[in-house]
Amino acid sequence: MSIILGSLAFAVATFLSRLLGLLRDMLMASKFGTSWEADAYFVAILFPFFLRRVFGEGAMTSAFVPLYSESKNKDEFLSSVLTGFTAILLVIVALTMFFPNIVIYMFSSGAPERTKELTKVLVRITAPSILFIFWWAIAYSIENTRGKFFYPALTPIYPNLVMIILMLVPGLGIYGPTWGFLIGEGVAFASLIYALRRHKLSLTLSQFGEFLKYFFPSFLAMSISQINSIVDTNVVSYYSSGDRGGVSYLQYASRFYMLPYGLFGVAVATVILSTISNDRENYKLHLRKGITSTLFFTLPAAVGLVVLSQPIIRLFYEYGKFTPQDTKITAQVLSAYAVGLPFYGVYSTMSRARHALKDMKTPLRATVLVAVVNIVLDLAVGLKYGPIGVALATSIAGLVGCIYLFLKESDKDLFERENVYVILSSTVMGLLTFWFSALSSRRFWVLFSTLFGAVVYLLISFVFFRHKLANFLKLKKG
Repeated sequence: MSIILGSLAFAVATFLSRLLGLLRDMLMASKFGTSWEADAYFVAILFPFFLRRVFGEGAMTSAFVPLYSESKNKDEFLSSVLTGFTAILLVIVALTMFFPNIVIYMFSSGAPERTKELTKVLVRITAPSILFIFWWAIAYSIENTRGKFFYPALTPIYPNLVMIILMLVPGLGIYGPTWGFLIGEGVAFASLIYALRRHKLSLTLSQFGEFLKYFFPSFLAMSISQINSIVDTNVVSYYSSGDRGGVSYLQYASRFYMLPYGLFGVAVATVILSTISNDRENYKLHLRKGITSTLFFTLPAAVGLVVLSQPIIRLFYEYGKFTPQDTKITAQVLSAYAVGLPFYGVYSTMSRARHALKDMKTPLRATVLVAVVNIVLDLAVGLKYGPIGVALATSIAGLVGCIYLFLKESDKDLFERENVYVILSSTVMGLLTFWFSALSSRRFWVLFSTLFGAVVYLLISFVFFRHKLANFLKLKKG
């Protein structure tokens, strides 16, 4: 399967999951708005999400996929990884449940006292989900090595579904989505458990040490990258006051920013990792195609999010306790995030390509650089401008990381002529979509504007690519 078709399979499944996730967020915004209760919930799930990004989207898959692919005794290798990390994570879960203040100090030190007290209770509920997330990530990675991308990428639909159901149960309040998060992660793991049952598992650590040699640098890189999230939410927690929660603005805006990133940025990076792991000789060819595929999807998405940020937030969130002022601030945060979307997409693709070569040090150095830039800018502009400044700092840091990885490539001829076509198509699409969106102020007009923009982009791309488009979409190896 080609990189772009593998990425599309991943993207379609992710889109279905994110669509349900959007419904979940709409319900959450309507019931809790940007309140202190919403802030407590978002902080309570940040630690499991921190580990999801490390395991499900980062260090675990980056180290596991290449080693598992070439392992001669897959049963023993898998058993070693499961045994070692399950023991480690049991300790982490226990510490989190006994000392929930750890999470508060990490993510929300500036929150009001009542927010902190509620967060303690919610953290104890969400902590066990860490185990389910790890087991799910292993099963997910095994399926990726077998060339299976669609169903594994679809499984996050289960937590969203469970959370929606429990939010609709009367009387549960903020505990509805919290318990839904824990139960849903368990269901997601159960849906992929068949991938583990194919193996003869045992309690062993025979290959765990060897795995850690490759895992630790990548884990360190992902952990450092997540320092950005820790600093971001801590800085914004000082922006919270009264019944309003600053963390909520970041979380609601990031949902729309993460939608195209998860659909296309993570999709291409996931396929690149497996593709290069199985065909390292054609590294440059695969990386060039990966970068082009990433830009083809993420650049127009970024332009569209900037142009339509306010009507998008208004349509999906401005109900119940979510006010017009909340819409204005969240839209500004979304625009600041969207600027960095293409950079983070390319950054992710180039990092995974390095991981496929078992080069963990270069992405680690890039991650440290991104974290340092992000922290400095958070303190410089985030404390002054709140969520908007924090989102802009994140985007600039992504640009710096992308440039660093590019400069570290020995062969810098990585950008194809098609990338110019993507930039031109996205620019024209943005201008025409801005004009079209101004024709009506009705709430649902943004849906027509989005469709209009997508059609314009595809038509202009077809004109630019013409003779190349058939080959670009052709199903073939690489």
